[in-house]
Amino acid sequence: MNSPLLEARGLSRHYALPRSARQWLGRRAPRTLRAVDEVDLSVERGRTLGIVGETGSGKSTLGRLLLQLERADAGQVLVDGVPATGPGADAGRRRRRDIQVVLQDPYTSLNPYLTIGSAIEEVLTVGGMTSRDARRERVGELLEQVGFPAEWAERKPGQLSGGGRQRVSIARALAAEPRLIVADEPVSALDVSVQAQVLNLFQRLQRELGLAYVFITHDLAVLERIADEVVVLYLGRVVERGPADKLFAAPKHPYTQALLAAAPSLGRSRSTSSVVAGELPDPASPPPGCTFHTRCPFVMEVCRTTRPRLTTTGEGQQTACHLHADPAPASLPPTDGRYRPAPPEANPTAAP
Repeated sequence: MNSPLLEARGLSRHYALPRSARQWLGRRAPRTLRAVDEVDLSVERGRTLGIVGETGSGKSTLGRLLLQLERADAGQVLVDGVPATGPGADAGRRRRRDIQVVLQDPYTSLNPYLTIGSAIEEVLTVGGMTSRDARRERVGELLEQVGFPAEWAERKPGQLSGGGRQRVSIARALAAEPRLIVADEPVSALDVSVQAQVLNLFQRLQRELGLAYVFITHDLAVLERIADEVVVLYLGRVVERGPADKLFAAPKHPYTQALLAAAPSLGRSRSTSSVVAGELPDPASPPPGCTFHTRCPFVMEVCRTTRPRLTTTGEGQQTACHLHADPAPASLPPTDGRYRPAPPEANPTAAP
C-alpha cells in the first residue's frame, strides 16, 4: 500500500477551438486551447491537496478529469495505483464511488423540489441499498454527521441557508462512502463566518473518517488553513508545488509570490488583479518560453524563449522557474521571496 490514494500522471486536456471566418478563408489550422497540460500530482490517504490559480488556469478542468467526468487527451488517473478507467465493471464502479464531489454553488447543486432527505437517499439507492427503512435511517445518520438533526430530512433546500445547503451537499457526497472528495470552490459562495464553519466541518470529517481531499480554489487563505500540499497552476501547467507550510513560508515562483501578496489574510491587497502585473494571456495562444514571462518582474532573456522544467528547490518544493534552474543563470535578479511588480520600462513585454 505504498502507492498514493489518487495519482495523475501527465494529465492533459486540449480543446480545438472553432475556426473563425478569417481562419477558414486563410486555410489556417484551428487553434488549440491547452486547458490542462502534462499535470502530475498525487494525494495521500487522509491528506488534503490544494489546487490554486487564477480564473482560466485550468483548475476546474483538472477537477473534472480527476472525477472522470471528462476524458483526458493524454495521461491517466490512478486510484490505489490502478487506472481509474481499468477493466471490470464492478471494479470501475467502486473506483468511481471512491471519489465524490462537492460543487461550488449550494444554491444550484440541490434540486429545490426535492427534500434534502430525498437528495441523499437517491445516492443510497444508486449504491444498491434496497431497503427503504435502511435508507431513511442512513439519511438521518448522515445529516447528524454534518450537524443537522435527522428530522430535517423533510425540509426543502429553500428552507436552509447557503452554509446549510453546502452541509447537505457534503452529506450527499458521504452517502457513497468515498475515500476522497474533490471540493471545487466549496466555500467561495459563502459569507466569511460561514466559510469557517464549513471548513471546520471538512476538517472534522477528515479526522473522523480518514478522508482525503482535493481542494480547488482561487483563495490561498483557505488553503493555508486546510491544505497539506499545494499545487499552483498557471495556464494549465504546474508552476509550483510542495508542502503547504513550506510554500506559504517561502514561495519560489514569482506567480505564487503574487498570489500570496493578493491573499486577504496573507498580504496587503484583496485583489489578485491589482498585484499581478498585466492581464492573463490568451490561453489558446500562450506566450513562448515561460508563459508567465509577460507579467514577471524578474524576466530574463531565457524566459522568453525556453520553457522551464519543474526543478526541486529543497524540502519537497518544486518550481518551474529559470531563477531556480540547475545550473542557475549567471546573473539572478534580486528576490527575497516577495513579489514586486516591475515598472513598464523594466519589463517591456508585460501587458499594460
